Amino acid sequence: MECPVCHNKMEDRLIRHIQEWKGHYVIFENVPALVCSICKETLLTPNNVDRINETLWLLPKSSRKEEVDVYELSKS
Repeated sequence: MECPVCHNKMEDRLIRHIQEWKGHYVIFENVPALVCSICKETLLTPNNVDRINETLWLLPKSSRKEEVDVYELSKS
């Protein structure tokens, strides 16, 4: 498939997708996606978007928790 941004080749990859949901962030690992080898534009299939949305709506117990640092650029 051709990248919709730069028109280079898209490659099948497994990515880490970070989604904001109800005021917090949820991380999905090993998500199949198409990624441009040049500009890194990322496309998810409609099926995988549906799976992500279903998981968010149900919010089953997660595999693990991660702690992240947050920086506000206007104060640094």
